Amino acid sequence: MVKGPSLVQWLSIFSAMGSAIGLAACAIGDNADGTTATRDRDRAVEVLQRQAGAPVTLEVNEAGISRVVAMAPRFSLAGHASDPVEAATGFLLDHHDVFQLSAADASSFVATRVDVEPRSDFRHITLQRTFNGIPVFQGAITVHMDPANAVFRAVGDDFYRIAEPTNRQLLTPADAATATVRAFGLPLTPAFAASEGLRTTFTATGALDPLTVEPRIFQVAPGDDRFAYQTTVSWLDDHKQQQYQLTLIDAQDGSSLASYSLVNTFTGRVFTATPGANPTTDTRVVVSFTGDPVASPSGWVDSTRKTRGNNVISATDLDANNTIGANEVQPTADASDAFDFPFSPIQDSSLFREAAVTSAFYLANNWHDRTYALGFTESAGNFQTSNFGRGGAQNDEVQQDVQDGSGLNNANFATPPDGSRPRMQMFLFTINGGVQEDGDFDPTVIYHENTHGLSNRLVGGGATTCLRALQSGGMGEGWSDWVAASFLNDPVIGAYVTGNATVGIRQFSMAASPFTYDDIKNGTLAEVHAVGELWAATLWDVRTALGAATTEQLVVSGMKLTPCNPSMLAARDAILQADVNLTGGANRCAIFGKFAGRHMGTGASSPSDSSTTTIVTSTAVPPECGGGGQVTRTFTSTDVPKAIPDNNATGVRSAIDVAPAGLDVQHVTVSVNITHQARGDLIIQVSAPNGQTATLSNRQGGKQNDFVATNLDITGSFTIGSPATGQWQLFVRDLARRNTGTINSFSLTITSSN
Repeated sequence: MVKGPSLVQWLSIFSAMGSAIGLAACAIGDNADGTTATRDRDRAVEVLQRQAGAPVTLEVNEAGISRVVAMAPRFSLAGHASDPVEAATGFLLDHHDVFQLSAADASSFVATRVDVEPRSDFRHITLQRTFNGIPVFQGAITVHMDPANAVFRAVGDDFYRIAEPTNRQLLTPADAATATVRAFGLPLTPAFAASEGLRTTFTATGALDPLTVEPRIFQVAPGDDRFAYQTTVSWLDDHKQQQYQLTLIDAQDGSSLASYSLVNTFTGRVFTATPGANPTTDTRVVVSFTGDPVASPSGWVDSTRKTRGNNVISATDLDANNTIGANEVQPTADASDAFDFPFSPIQDSSLFREAAVTSAFYLANNWHDRTYALGFTESAGNFQTSNFGRGGAQNDEVQQDVQDGSGLNNANFATPPDGSRPRMQMFLFTINGGVQEDGDFDPTVIYHENTHGLSNRLVGGGATTCLRALQSGGMGEGWSDWVAASFLNDPVIGAYVTGNATVGIRQFSMAASPFTYDDIKNGTLAEVHAVGELWAATLWDVRTALGAATTEQLVVSGMKLTPCNPSMLAARDAILQADVNLTGGANRCAIFGKFAGRHMGTGASSPSDSSTTTIVTSTAVPPECGGGGQVTRTFTSTDVPKAIPDNNATGVRSAIDVAPAGLDVQHVTVSVNITHQARGDLIIQVSAPNGQTATLSNRQGGKQNDFVATNLDITGSFTIGSPATGQWQLFVRDLARRNTGTINSFSLTITSSN
């Protein structure tokens, strides 16, 4: 994170003063019922709308704080200098009431990220709230502007409105470092190493990386803002798994106020039998390691001629100590500058360490250059040793541990803030019952892990702690899956390491996923990797409609517009805004149609990124896209009643022929009336024209009579967008003796996008 000169200069004065007592508050407060600031904000929005001459959309968070201010068409900042930072700060100063800030509050923001898109020249200026020079944790406002510095969107974190801290700044950075290791029970003794700007660095034997300490203001609860220190520490736990924590330490008493894991872990579903065939031949090809001249001007390989360079340092970590020691492998190019080592897919990957490191090094560098072209540049917080004077904080190339000895069947990526080195740990896989496979040879695994760094560094202006709840964390997993899949044009993640070419490590290929937003609401998707499958499938739907290149750019540009702690709907809106920026909104209806197909349409809502049961789903699209142009039709069987044969596995079928041609599946409900003397004898299923099946009852209900269902939602059993036209069947089987029954009625209500 780049810090302004005034901020650095103030810190040196503050440090010399020691503790600060009675600093003047710079936040305005609401009255007892919170209405004054709200009325002022609403009036300010009206003023902004009059000046813009166009609608202004305001979204607030659960606490009623302004979160997203969007202007359409873009609001011209007439009279401001051409410098984007001056334009962004000028906007905030002129319209501080929109964010419920006083003029003094607004003047305390400093620019910490100036990100200019290389293709479109759009600007994203992150303005960090400070209190007497100390940054506020998750207290930034990011102003988004077009190439003419016209503001079209401003996104605020949750805690930019703070009051005078309730505690005192008594502890030193060294005290905070000690308090951090104590909070985690670590046998570490921090020793001062360096101080630069706001950051103090400590070394400690046993820590994987230097400890960092920076002052922050942290909101514990509304009205309870504290002087704090933000610290980072990394270590190996008792199971030799990497832990990397960002912690807020109370600057008065050393207590831990909050802690966030910075490690994103790649997990998968274990199969006891391998459903797919393993590769039997080596199909590797020789490619250049030069790198893109714009993204990697110094190339991928440095003067050592080893697998290390400006973007990535790759080596084995067999000893699981994050050190390239004598026992580790870091290949050197041969006399012809080639990293060319043997490999056989029918032998354990542990026998081919040079090839594994070479593969991992190539894939991570390739990912670096491809995401650089999409806007993940130095100023956006990417991973490089040198930033070549292009902005951002440097000395944060990826540390890549190949065949790490601390685990199996997994991988992870730790993303500290810009300027601190991330670490990728790659493990061997033993889950398909054959030879040991290595994720270092699976591009989907490497790309997935790297993309955790992308989303953590872009969403919320680079706070790196914005993707922690069910929906936001799920999107972190989904973005990682989707970028890997899109780069490789393959919707299956982890096919190589699992031996399963159909679904890989997930429940479904993202091209055949049945999940919708309803599955978060009803608890079917209750874990971040499962939620990620929905997000990845939705983006894959969009990619199918728009193509890979357009969608990749919209997704990465959308991350920059996405607020901290986003719901899926907030991230959807960011992608739609990115499309406005890049194409003038040419793809709006196509994008909305795909999100609506996953029940994230115009009528959907979600109070926060942790919401489940309070989610409202919708399949509607905007009026300009056909206005709810989805059509719902009810189809009724005409071949009933039908007797159900007793104790007969062949059963009986009732059919419905759905027409006209071209209908697809967006939503399906079924109504069935069956009389029977013991419904526990019955298996009742509905099948679609493509053979997908929904089971309504599988010998459930014991000796209870009859089975009656009215508008039972069975959408989750079918692929959204699959053909609805054709024959649907109700299939009923009686698998026990003595009881008989009848299918009395059968109907389907199908919503299609056409």
